[in-house]
Amino acid sequence: MRLATVLAEVAANLDAAGVTWIVSGSTARRLLGASREPRDLDLEVAVGHAEAAAAALGFALPPAAGGGVSSRRGGGRVGGVEVDVSAGVEVRGPGGVLTRDDAGLRDGVIPVLLGGRTVWCGAPEEGLVRALVSGDWERLAKIASGGGPPPRLDYVARRLAAAIAAR
Repeated sequence: MRLATVLAEVAANLDAAGVTWIVSGSTARRLLGASREPRDLDLEVAVGHAEAAAAALGFALPPAAGGGVSSRRGGGRVGGVEVDVSAGVEVRGPGGVLTRDDAGLRDGVIPVLLGGRTVWCGAPEEGLVRALVSGDWERLAKIASGGGPPPRLDYVARRLAAAIAAR
Protein backbone atom coordinates (compact mmCIF):
# COMPACT_ATOMS: atom_id res chain seq x y z
CA MET A 1 0.00 0.00 0.00
CA ARG A 2 1.62 3.26 -1.15
CA LEU A 3 -0.23 5.14 1.57
CA ALA A 4 1.58 3.12 4.24
CA THR A 5 4.96 4.03 2.76
CA VAL A 6 4.05 7.72 2.63
CA LEU A 7 2.62 7.57 6.15
CA ALA A 8 5.92 6.11 7.41
CA GLU A 9 7.88 8.91 5.70
CA VAL A 10 5.59 11.66 7.00
CA ALA A 11 5.58 10.15 10.49
CA ALA A 12 9.39 10.11 10.58
CA ASN A 13 9.53 13.78 9.55
CA LEU A 14 6.93 14.85 12.11
CA ASP A 15 8.52 12.80 14.89
CA ALA A 16 11.96 14.26 14.10
CA ALA A 17 10.44 17.75 14.42
CA GLY A 18 8.85 16.90 17.80
CA VAL A 19 5.30 17.30 16.47
CA THR A 20 2.32 15.76 18.25
CA TRP A 21 0.15 14.27 15.49
CA ILE A 22 -2.51 11.67 14.69
CA VAL A 23 -3.79 9.97 11.55
CA SER A 24 -7.41 10.96 10.93
CA GLY A 25 -10.13 10.63 8.32
CA SER A 26 -10.49 7.69 5.98
CA THR A 27 -6.90 6.52 6.47
CA ALA A 28 -7.42 6.13 10.22
CA ARG A 29 -10.74 4.36 9.65
CA ARG A 30 -9.05 2.02 7.13
CA LEU A 31 -6.24 1.21 9.58
CA LEU A 32 -8.96 0.38 12.11
CA GLY A 33 -10.81 -2.00 9.79
CA ALA A 34 -13.05 0.07 7.51
CA SER A 35 -13.53 -1.27 4.00
CA ARG A 36 -13.28 2.01 2.10
CA GLU A 37 -9.89 2.60 0.46
CA PRO A 38 -8.63 6.11 1.32
CA ARG A 39 -7.74 8.50 -1.49
CA ASP A 40 -5.47 10.65 0.66
CA LEU A 41 -3.69 10.84 3.98
CA ASP A 42 -5.34 13.06 6.59
CA LEU A 43 -3.39 14.16 9.64
CA GLU A 44 -4.13 16.41 12.58
CA VAL A 45 -1.37 18.09 14.52
CA ALA A 46 -1.36 19.99 17.77
CA VAL A 47 -2.03 23.66 17.02
CA GLY A 48 1.04 24.55 19.07
CA HIS A 49 3.06 22.43 16.66
CA ALA A 50 1.51 23.73 13.42
CA GLU A 51 4.58 25.74 12.41
CA ALA A 52 6.94 22.84 13.12
CA ALA A 53 4.68 20.48 11.15
CA ALA A 54 4.52 22.89 8.23
CA ALA A 55 8.31 23.18 8.16
CA ALA A 56 8.82 19.41 8.50
CA LEU A 57 6.48 18.65 5.60
CA GLY A 58 7.11 21.70 3.45
CA PHE A 59 3.45 22.77 3.55
CA ALA A 60 1.94 26.07 4.63
CA LEU A 61 -0.85 25.76 7.22
CA PRO A 62 -2.80 29.02 6.87
CA PRO A 63 -6.10 29.68 8.63
CA ALA A 64 -9.04 28.12 6.78
CA ALA A 65 -12.78 28.30 7.31
CA GLY A 66 -15.94 27.17 5.60
CA GLY A 67 -19.03 25.11 6.19
CA GLY A 68 -18.92 25.73 9.93
CA VAL A 69 -15.37 24.36 10.25
CA SER A 70 -12.32 26.46 11.02
CA SER A 71 -8.71 25.35 11.46
CA ARG A 72 -5.22 25.84 10.16
CA ARG A 73 -5.03 23.64 7.10
CA GLY A 74 -2.73 22.82 4.23
CA GLY A 75 -1.20 20.04 2.29
CA GLY A 76 0.49 18.78 -0.78
CA ARG A 77 1.75 15.62 -2.40
CA VAL A 78 4.28 13.26 -0.84
CA GLY A 79 5.35 10.27 -2.90
CA GLY A 80 2.37 10.74 -5.19
CA VAL A 81 -0.14 10.76 -2.32
CA GLU A 82 -2.20 13.80 -1.35
CA VAL A 83 -1.48 14.69 2.29
CA ASP A 84 -3.89 16.99 4.14
CA VAL A 85 -2.80 18.46 7.50
CA SER A 86 -5.08 20.28 9.94
CA ALA A 87 -4.50 21.93 13.31
CA GLY A 88 -6.93 23.46 15.79
CA VAL A 89 -10.11 22.13 14.20
CA GLU A 90 -13.29 23.81 15.46
CA VAL A 91 -16.78 22.82 14.27
CA ARG A 92 -19.80 25.09 14.74
CA GLY A 93 -23.29 23.98 13.87
CA PRO A 94 -26.78 23.28 15.15
CA GLY A 95 -25.31 20.75 17.58
CA GLY A 96 -23.07 23.29 19.31
CA VAL A 97 -19.39 24.14 19.18
CA LEU A 98 -16.81 21.38 19.08
CA THR A 99 -13.16 22.19 19.69
CA ARG A 100 -10.08 20.13 20.21
CA ASP A 101 -7.17 21.64 22.07
CA ASP A 102 -3.63 20.34 22.02
CA ALA A 103 -4.16 18.34 25.21
CA GLY A 104 -7.24 16.65 23.73
CA LEU A 105 -5.70 15.80 20.35
CA ARG A 106 -4.89 12.27 21.44
CA ASP A 107 -8.12 11.76 23.39
CA GLY A 108 -9.66 8.47 22.33
CA VAL A 109 -6.90 7.58 19.86
CA ILE A 110 -6.22 3.96 19.01
CA PRO A 111 -2.64 2.75 18.52
CA VAL A 112 -2.00 0.64 15.42
CA LEU A 113 1.24 -1.17 14.63
CA LEU A 114 2.29 -0.31 11.08
CA GLY A 115 5.65 -1.24 9.63
CA GLY A 116 7.23 -1.86 13.02
CA ARG A 117 6.11 1.44 14.55
CA THR A 118 3.06 2.64 16.44
CA VAL A 119 0.78 5.00 14.56
CA TRP A 120 -1.86 6.87 16.53
CA CYS A 121 -5.23 6.78 14.77
CA GLY A 122 -7.59 9.53 15.81
CA ALA A 123 -10.78 8.42 17.51
CA PRO A 124 -12.89 7.03 14.66
CA GLU A 125 -15.91 8.53 16.38
CA GLU A 126 -14.53 12.08 15.98
CA GLY A 127 -15.72 12.29 12.35
CA LEU A 128 -19.13 11.07 13.45
CA VAL A 129 -19.32 13.65 16.24
CA ARG A 130 -18.17 16.47 13.93
CA ALA A 131 -20.85 15.49 11.39
CA LEU A 132 -23.53 15.41 14.09
CA VAL A 133 -22.54 18.81 15.49
CA SER A 134 -22.48 20.40 12.03
CA GLY A 135 -25.67 18.66 10.90
CA ASP A 136 -23.85 17.16 7.89
CA TRP A 137 -26.07 14.20 7.04
CA GLU A 138 -24.19 13.41 3.83
CA ARG A 139 -20.96 12.98 5.79
CA LEU A 140 -22.75 10.84 8.36
CA ALA A 141 -23.98 8.52 5.60
CA LYS A 142 -20.49 8.31 4.08
CA ILE A 143 -18.93 7.44 7.45
CA ALA A 144 -21.61 4.83 8.16
CA SER A 145 -21.19 3.17 4.77
CA GLY A 146 -17.42 2.72 5.18
CA GLY A 147 -17.55 0.24 8.03
CA GLY A 148 -14.92 0.02 10.71
CA PRO A 149 -15.17 -0.45 14.44
CA PRO A 150 -18.48 0.27 16.18
CA PRO A 151 -18.62 3.70 17.82
CA ARG A 152 -17.60 3.95 21.46
CA LEU A 153 -20.71 5.55 22.88
CA ASP A 154 -18.90 7.00 25.90
CA TYR A 155 -16.61 8.97 23.56
CA VAL A 156 -19.54 10.18 21.43
CA ALA A 157 -21.55 11.19 24.52
CA ARG A 158 -18.61 13.05 26.09
CA ARG A 159 -17.79 15.00 22.90
CA LEU A 160 -21.43 15.85 22.17
CA ALA A 161 -21.92 17.04 25.76
CA ALA A 162 -18.86 19.31 25.35
CA ALA A 163 -20.27 20.72 22.08
CA ILE A 164 -23.64 21.44 23.64
CA ALA A 165 -22.06 23.05 26.71
CA ALA A 166 -19.94 25.35 24.50
CA ARG A 167 -22.96 26.83 22.64
